[in-house]
Amino acid sequence: MLVTSPQTKKQVKPNRRVLSGGTPAQRKRKTIFQKGPITGGSSPTHGRRIHQDTPKKKRTLPAFTPWKVILASFLIGVCGILYIGHVFSTQQTLLEVQKLEADYNKAMRLYNEQRLAYDRLVGPKEIYQKAQEKGFVNAGPADQIIHLKP
Repeated sequence: MLVTSPQTKKQVKPNRRVLSGGTPAQRKRKTIFQKGPITGGSSPTHGRRIHQDTPKKKRTLPAFTPWKVILASFLIGVCGILYIGHVFSTQQTLLEVQKLEADYNKAMRLYNEQRLAYDRLVGPKEIYQKAQEKGFVNAGPADQIIHLKP
């Protein structure tokens, strides 16, 4: 028969160098560039035990409050109405410009027709024909050399 004594627990401190719960220990530095003692933002404890309370949830307002949504929809509506009014006024102005352009083209066409008719009436051909009917003699080209007799 084999007799054994009950197992006793060993009184050993936990290993602080290993990851606790998958996160690094609080007393370790996050980077090698961090200087000074790691105190979590408070003054050093100098050996005193720190009582860490569970952090309370901060109560924050939601990002989109009802008055913000109403104000944003109102501003979007006003901008939309201004844009639609601008589009309609631009279309009306375009129609006016096209009408004025058509009137201008019609006036230019009538002017060119009248100018052509006038140029035909006072052109050299008609002037020479009327001069011959009245008895004038064609002198020929104007670049003739005039010789004077002494």
